[in-house]
Amino acid sequence: MTESSTSSVSEGSAPESLAKAERLFRLAALLREGQLTVRELALRLYPTALVGAKGWSGIERAIQRDLADLERLEPEYQPPRGRPPRYSIQTHRTQLHPVEVLALHSAARMTYHRAPGQRLHHQAALKKLTQWLPERVQSVVARSFTDLGRRRGREDLNLELAAQAWLDGHPLRFEYRKPGGSGVWRTNIVETYLIETHPGNLDLYVVGRETSYHQDVRTFKLSRMQRLHVMTEQSYQIPDSFEPQDFFHAAWGVMGASAGQLETIRLRFSADAAYRIMEGGYAHLSEPDVNTDGSIDTSVTAPVDPVIGFPREVLGWVLSFGPRVQVLGPPHLRAHWQKELRAALTVAEQEEGE
Repeated sequence: MTESSTSSVSEGSAPESLAKAERLFRLAALLREGQLTVRELALRLYPTALVGAKGWSGIERAIQRDLADLERLEPEYQPPRGRPPRYSIQTHRTQLHPVEVLALHSAARMTYHRAPGQRLHHQAALKKLTQWLPERVQSVVARSFTDLGRRRGREDLNLELAAQAWLDGHPLRFEYRKPGGSGVWRTNIVETYLIETHPGNLDLYVVGRETSYHQDVRTFKLSRMQRLHVMTEQSYQIPDSFEPQDFFHAAWGVMGASAGQLETIRLRFSADAAYRIMEGGYAHLSEPDVNTDGSIDTSVTAPVDPVIGFPREVLGWVLSFGPRVQVLGPPHLRAHWQKELRAALTVAEQEEGE
């Protein structure tokens, strides 16, 4: 039977209804997605065809001839393997492990969730990341990015200059006012070692050696900076002695080793909140001890903010659990936690009285 023979396949899906160039194009696209047999290719190319029905053998023979052509045309065509033979065309996607593909997809989702109002460069990055995904899921992923750039703020204005300074190795000068500090805007010059994303709120932070005042590695929130200037007349090298893992080893978020003295906070979560801790995902929590009433005891070690006397990043997380968590100790941290709760109660009572 020739390629133009009549088959029992429905109108529009028989071999003669597809030009050879179109068949080759579709087959190549399918083979780039993974290993497929001749029968599987036939069913993908002609979904209404019936296996074994009149004309089916003609479909399979046509595909076998097309595969022979692809072997000559496609440099990455893979010889058939196994029984029945399975054909494929190697690509950058098919060479990846599924977990690698998922990791790249996660990077794309992170880029989407933290993309600022300036969308052009983030769109380009997302396009590159999603090219690693199989074609069959690319369309749905692309549709999930249609509202890209919902995050708007000062970070939009600062992002390009901070990236330029870091990638080109120039110091970054800016004005900065530390929350809870003197309230005065101070000029800082930083040799950026790393730009880090906060794992909780996705805000960006510049980590590097501050040379105008501290002469030490410090962390600065990008959206809190003003009047940025890239000092292109100067250059620096990131020292091999800077170890991100050492700097962040006790960080609950992004406040690293320079933030202050480390303290271990002992916590007790009630039974109705314990499941959230037991699910995991909190790298710095100790292994929980389960109590007879279903509550759990755990602890976390983090740097204390010298201004508030408590690990700043941990405090917000602890308070988010409301009455379902207790700070057991040490006593001065428990007292600070109680002070925060009383202050919140006072505000609530004042609002009710108005």
